[in-house]
Amino acid sequence: MFCAYATSFCLALAAMADDPGMADETFSDVAARLAAPDVLRGHFEQIREIEMLSKPLLSSGRFVLSDMGLYWQQDTPVASVMIADAERLLQSVGDGALQSLDVAKNPVVLSFSESFLSIFAGNEAGLRQNFDVAFTPAENESGDWEITLTPASFPMSEAVASIIITGREYIGVLTVISRTSDKTIIRFSELQTKPDQLTEHEIELYAR
Repeated sequence: MFCAYATSFCLALAAMADDPGMADETFSDVAARLAAPDVLRGHFEQIREIEMLSKPLLSSGRFVLSDMGLYWQQDTPVASVMIADAERLLQSVGDGALQSLDVAKNPVVLSFSESFLSIFAGNEAGLRQNFDVAFTPAENESGDWEITLTPASFPMSEAVASIIITGREYIGVLTVISRTSDKTIIRFSELQTKPDQLTEHEIELYAR
């Protein structure tokens, strides 16, 4: 289910300060940077490791994150689009039209959507309300920080064991470990914050 709806996506984490105080950085400091870029663009590679399958499932694509929400476009192996914001969750497969998902009938998907949008917005209060948060700062300039989110409330706690986010200048890897030990790993690359406004083409993507 995570593969179909979560994206997911991508955190806009700014660079850690290159000074002796780096090790004293807290989750609050990092969360304060989440909403810094007005627009974040990039590519992703997703690996799904499912216990009952001998080989992982691979997919890739690109995303745009802005005040209009998250636009998540999978290019391979099957083309699909997901658009998520505070009020809607839309999805299309192939050349099909975007369809609205009834989140009221899919509480896990709704919880996923709300949680990831909280991550993107740097909503520390929202994250702490739904997760137990553990933060490990980068030890030096070349090290990665790590955030571990453990679901603290139903229905997320029923489906997900933990969400682990690591990065340096920006997010590098987001890993979701399910209660069944299946794992989804998303690696982000080519992240860009310029131009700092949506292009006309990107606005059209959201309006599809």
